[in-house]
Amino acid sequence: MKPLVRVLAAFVWLGLSVLSAEAGISADNQKESAAAFQTLDAAARETRKVGSMPRLSNADQAKVLSRFWNAESTLGNPPYRATDIPGLMTVGERAALVFKSYALFTAQPGGIPDTNVNAAAYQGEISRAGAYLLKVFAAELEAATDFFATLPKEQMNDARRNGLRQMRLGIMQEVTGIALMLRSPDLRPENRRVLLDALTDTAPSIAAATTPLDRQAMVAQVGSLLPALNDEERAKAETLKNAFAGQDCTGLCLISDQ
Repeated sequence: MKPLVRVLAAFVWLGLSVLSAEAGISADNQKESAAAFQTLDAAARETRKVGSMPRLSNADQAKVLSRFWNAESTLGNPPYRATDIPGLMTVGERAALVFKSYALFTAQPGGIPDTNVNAAAYQGEISRAGAYLLKVFAAELEAATDFFATLPKEQMNDARRNGLRQMRLGIMQEVTGIALMLRSPDLRPENRRVLLDALTDTAPSIAAATTPLDRQAMVAQVGSLLPALNDEERAKAETLKNAFAGQDCTGLCLISDQ
């Protein structure tokens, strides 16, 4: 899960202070995210006692999970500005923790997680956790784009370039990992749709902040997935592929992190 840590640390390296923000993500959104996370954490503590994590198949637990992954109530709505970054960071930390908790779950404290077993057993929860994480990434990148667009040229230093590089690297590694989940023959159609929809919906924001080289890599990866998809899924994947194949390079795309 190092890519997730890299993304969170990058925002600190950009030189941003962690203050509350009133813009794309409001104070009410942040409070709802915190409350939803606390409720989910409490539910997870209970289910861990019987060797499991909260499940979508359990009606009560599904309500708790759906509340946490409700992007409108916890992330607000675009456009996201630089002032939103602190709030988005906190929401992102929670989203990453939940995603990791399912992917690395083990019934035995201190035990070694079997990620393949978890990916199959909790694929519904992991798919939705991944989809929510993509939405957070897209919002963070939009806010970061505004930050750099309004940053005076003389304040663009090596530390901020390093922060930008780490942020891009971490996010693209996670996006790639989520896209690779589509390869699994055990992934049920409804969960593949969840991932494809999230990847397609967030692709414009993520691609706009991605370097041309990383865009090319994503295009190649998505192209390799196409033969294994049905017609409906392939159409969505083509939309995803086209988003990264675009030649326009503005905003963060124009900024070298070298």
